[in-house]
Amino acid sequence: MERRYSVELIEEHEKVNFYSIHLDGEELSELERFFDKFPEGCEYDEEVDTILAWIDKIAEKGALERYFRPEGRYGDGVGVIPIDVGNKIRLYCLRLTDKVLIFGNGGVKDSDSWQNSKVLAPYVQLLTETSRFVKSRLRDGKIILMDKELIGNLDFVINEKE
Repeated sequence: MERRYSVELIEEHEKVNFYSIHLDGEELSELERFFDKFPEGCEYDEEVDTILAWIDKIAEKGALERYFRPEGRYGDGVGVIPIDVGNKIRLYCLRLTDKVLIFGNGGVKDSDSWQNSKVLAPYVQLLTETSRFVKSRLRDGKIILMDKELIGNLDFVINEKE
């Protein structure tokens, strides 16, 4: 089974650009789909506010490494916000540089690790694949990183085993 998606620019800031994964056939980006799960007034309002505060801080200061807790494999750039202890909600992202951040999706932590979560594992795996694709295309020159911009082919296909 093929899964197609793209990485789209969603917000530009002085120090960082925010991108998000957008799955083919979905109306909303993964970041928008994440926030859709937690409407205002839900039991996780406080935690959503914490994540929004982190996003604002990153928008202001840049996607500095210390703002993310590494997930995924060493060096793939996949991280999670917030780094605050006790937060049950996780938003996964891919930090390419201090100036480029790609948001994925996330949800409520329901196990001891994302690997053991049927809900969270697909989000981390998608970002891990995206990291691999983007780094490969950067090496090949099919994607160029200019300051805060990713220029080139940002459409991807994953062939999933059924």
